[in-house]
Amino acid sequence: MKKEEMRQGNRKVLTVMAQAFYGNRVITETTPDKLDALVLGYIGIMPSKDEMIDRSIIHVPGSDQVVLVYNRYREEKERARCEKLVSETGYVQKPLAAIPEKGIELYSRCIACRMDEDGTLQSLQPGDCKMLMKYLAE
Repeated sequence: MKKEEMRQGNRKVLTVMAQAFYGNRVITETTPDKLDALVLGYIGIMPSKDEMIDRSIIHVPGSDQVVLVYNRYREEKERARCEKLVSETGYVQKPLAAIPEKGIELYSRCIACRMDEDGTLQSLQPGDCKMLMKYLAE
């Protein structure tokens, strides 16, 4: 049994980096079945059945396995909120994640982790966080 699996019995624990969760660039742990709740900002509870859940994935340049996971429905809401903020106050919101090489900016909470070739989410590894600093807001 792997060290990750031993931490919570047979439940696999993932070490991830979260944006807009207790701040930015926060290292925390979750399980694959609770990742969607974490992306939505829920702690210890699952989102209601009415919450639209989507697990969108962006591969981070410089690695075949490091990814950002976000909810496209929340992203759409955040972009609409940002547009309203600009039109009402002139304030331009800074993105939480930006990957200029891909022309991508995210304004909603996202989680950085690894994903293997089968699509299974994995924990970040040493060196991953340093690479992510280029793309995640402070």
